[in-house]
Amino acid sequence: MPYTTTCQSPALPAIRFLAGGLLTLAMLAASTAPAAAAQKPGPVQVYIMAGQSNMDGQAGKHTIDFIGEDEDKDRAALLKVFKPDGTTYMTRDDVWCSSGGAHGVLQTGFGGRKNYDKLGDKIGPEYAFGQFMAEASPRQIYLIKYAPGGQSLYQNFRPPSAGVPEGGKPEDYGNQYRGMIASTRENLANLKQNFPGYDEKAGYEVAGFVWFQGFNDQFVSEEQRKEYGKNLVHLINDVRKEFQKPNLPVVVGVMGVNGVRNEAGKQKDIRDGHRYVNTVPEFKGTVKAVETAPLLHPKVVELRCAGWLYPERDLAKQPLTEDEQALLRRATSDKGFHYNGEGRFFILLGKLFADTMLDLQKGQKQ
Repeated sequence: MPYTTTCQSPALPAIRFLAGGLLTLAMLAASTAPAAAAQKPGPVQVYIMAGQSNMDGQAGKHTIDFIGEDEDKDRAALLKVFKPDGTTYMTRDDVWCSSGGAHGVLQTGFGGRKNYDKLGDKIGPEYAFGQFMAEASPRQIYLIKYAPGGQSLYQNFRPPSAGVPEGGKPEDYGNQYRGMIASTRENLANLKQNFPGYDEKAGYEVAGFVWFQGFNDQFVSEEQRKEYGKNLVHLINDVRKEFQKPNLPVVVGVMGVNGVRNEAGKQKDIRDGHRYVNTVPEFKGTVKAVETAPLLHPKVVELRCAGWLYPERDLAKQPLTEDEQALLRRATSDKGFHYNGEGRFFILLGKLFADTMLDLQKGQKQ
């Protein structure tokens, strides 16, 4: 039988832990949301987390444990936040999450999966983002994830104000942008249904937008890749307009696939497109692009990219040792283009997104 225990403290309010399996989402939402609303009255703070497969998250939850081996003591200590007793993974009653057809309190399982009406066994950046936003917020947090795989900003997420490329058909562009807006509005319209503890009188506020995307834009033409930064500006402006939030805080994750040495060619074009938002004068203090490549574990990248980005390691002459293979089993669960399915990476990524969002919000209040 699954069981839950509740641990409440000033540092970690309303945290629940699950072991032996998952309660049904309906049970979780119904049993935990009313208490959370009572603890944190006022409008629910809504964060839209959008992008493609790496915003979705492809890290098997077992790889979270690898962060406990980190040489950086502060990073290693994060394992206690997400697995306090060394056995059960953290969940939070004061953070709600929707992804596809799955709705529930913050927990593992909102990452990539085959059936999007149910939770799986993977995480994305939402897990740590929700944790650290909730620690700092006097309000309930609601995360809405929209992250279909294999989609480009140039075509699929193309925002209305970017227009249709010359010779293009309107119906061929912007389908995922429209899907993101429709999904967000649908989730907001059904808050009471999906989370019975939602206080309709207090309402909600769209409080931030997080964007982590870019891989598929490597495969458009060079001219189209060079448009990425300007299209991203259009995207941010259009999302702000949709929700009537002209200064909505926005965090952009700079693509970091295969780490810091992969700063060349197509990938660099997209990375520079992300960084472009940091140069836009009207975005100063409200939009920030942050580097993600340094968050990958250096040893994992070295082993996974040996002979290519790390030509000093010839695997034909110096194959992986048993210890290195064991390290990769503990640390990874997917391919390089999915950040190796590193739970450590996605914990650090979610924390970076949260820290940056909080800095932007703090700056707006000053």
